[in-house]
Amino acid sequence: MMARFRLDASLRLAEQALETAQREFAQEMQRLEVCVKACVLQRERFNEAVAGQRDAGRHRPEELGMWQIFAGEQKRRLRQCEFERTEQDQVMENARRLLLETHREEEKFRRLKEKQAQAFRVAELHKEQKILDETGQILHWRQYVDQSKVKGMVKL
Repeated sequence: MMARFRLDASLRLAEQALETAQREFAQEMQRLEVCVKACVLQRERFNEAVAGQRDAGRHRPEELGMWQIFAGEQKRRLRQCEFERTEQDQVMENARRLLLETHREEEKFRRLKEKQAQAFRVAELHKEQKILDETGQILHWRQYVDQSKVKGMVKL
């Protein structure tokens, strides 16, 4: 029973670790989605700034300097956004790896517990069979003894 308790405790700890890893993975996935959406929006802003710069260069040269500054700022923000997304990709990869490890650990303890339960059931069936065999032997000997007594009385 002591090993069973330790295995139950280990399984519970593994399940808790798995739940924690699942929550962290979900949170990091949400952060990644936010980063991806922010990058898409920033790319659109940058593309609009480049288009405005191009248009100013063709039709309004007096605005070109302002558009160049604006486009440069949008490009800087886009690079920052892409850098943050790359970092979040790495965080996601670590969270994914941790999730897989905790899932394997939980599955290992679950299988061990099932094997232990199966071994316990087999042991109980063996005990039951032993009791039934002993009971059968006792009944057989009683019947034999009773028959011997009857035969002993008949000889008298």
